[in-house]
Amino acid sequence: MASTPSRFRHEALLYEGLAGFVAETSSFVREGLRAGEAVMVAAVAEHAGPLREELGEAAGVEYLDMDSVGRNPARIIPAWRDWVERNTVRGTACRGVGELAWPGRSELELRECRVHEHLVNPAFEAGPPWRLLCPYDAALPEPVLAGVTASHPELRGCAPPAACGRFDPDGGTACFDAPLPRLGPPLYRTDFGLDELPLLRAEIRRRAAGLGLHGERLADFVLVADELAGNSVRHGGGGGSLAVWGCARHAVCEVRDEGVIRDPLVGRRRPDLRSANGGAGLWSVNQLCDLLIIHSTGPGGTAVRAYLDTGSPEQAHVPSLNG
Repeated sequence: MASTPSRFRHEALLYEGLAGFVAETSSFVREGLRAGEAVMVAAVAEHAGPLREELGEAAGVEYLDMDSVGRNPARIIPAWRDWVERNTVRGTACRGVGELAWPGRSELELRECRVHEHLVNPAFEAGPPWRLLCPYDAALPEPVLAGVTASHPELRGCAPPAACGRFDPDGGTACFDAPLPRLGPPLYRTDFGLDELPLLRAEIRRRAAGLGLHGERLADFVLVADELAGNSVRHGGGGGSLAVWGCARHAVCEVRDEGVIRDPLVGRRRPDLRSANGGAGLWSVNQLCDLLIIHSTGPGGTAVRAYLDTGSPEQAHVPSLNG
């Protein structure tokens, strides 16, 4: 019989090197297996492989490729939610290991990892009780580690865990306050309303092809731009402005409007297609792009920026905060 926790527990783990990762996470996983819990490990292959070798083919352990699912951090909460709900229906308690900030992440990706970690708390606090352990390499930059203690109520290895950090319970409510990093002059910029959407799609297709997108990725970029522009028409005052950049190995689309996003989890919940409350557009965009960043405040309206990989060899990841 599984030992069910009484609430959702969001724990951080600071480890040193690959050996430290394997030792600490394998202990956490084995605790769950002994309790009869379902266990899932979401990590990049470089870490999941050695952990899997240490554990052997342990029954009950599932593995999720974080390099694929977690490239855009906004896709991770839905993946955890689906897994937890599937096991909760079976009456099985859950625990997970999720390493989001692996070595090689850019500054901009790490910024969105921090947003994700803050949003995990409100996303699961009212749901089924389970445990999520988030390992962080102690060699990561100090600002990243400071964000870890602010976004996690518990730090594994401390006694009592809740006293070990500077947890900010309201961090999720301010996740869209930070302005977007500045980019250079856009390759294309236009204002639009409902009547301009058909011509806008054609122009975006032409511009994106010039950035090296083709085939499915070209279609994805056009759909991302169309969804963001359509959201502005429906929820942002009837229209907005759209800009396109070529940035290292990414095509970038940004839409600005006068609306305000009040739900920080928008786009991170699987949408109810019967509901008129919105969210389906940003959900779709998150499934298609490699990174999505949002700035939304009352006086300044909303800016949403999507990055899609062009596949060019110039840079392996999303660019830094300096563009």
